[in-house]
Amino acid sequence: MLAALANATMHPELAPLIKHPRVTKAQLRELLGEVLGGQLDEKRGNFIDVLLDAERLDLAPEIASLFERHKAAAEGFVDVQVESAYAMSEGEQEEIAAAVRTRMGRDCKVSATTNADLIGGAVIKIGDSVIDLSLRGRLRALGQQLA
Repeated sequence: MLAALANATMHPELAPLIKHPRVTKAQLRELLGEVLGGQLDEKRGNFIDVLLDAERLDLAPEIASLFERHKAAAEGFVDVQVESAYAMSEGEQEEIAAAVRTRMGRDCKVSATTNADLIGGAVIKIGDSVIDLSLRGRLRALGQQLA
């Protein structure tokens, strides 16, 4: 439900309504009820009401991200996000997972995305740590050294 709420609050048609002065909390609650449908029971509705009352509904994406991170930590997992210039094979993802398991001593869940702007290499995010092995990052570091 948190992921669905986060996606809903970032939607281009809904996001402007969250802070709009003419849209009431009741209208937002009703709209979110329609968007989330069957995922919205009494407890989840109360959570949304608390966010609305505190005028913090726009923080739903950050709340969902923190929840997933804490859930993974409680389950003994670490979340690893790999952004690479080209699509990664399952074998490459497993190599990264094995290296993280060795280094962190915990199992991990690897999610890979592509970003052609990296030119080559990858950026690996493990929790709050970022390891920039991209060509773009190396060029930026070289430029800073020359400046």
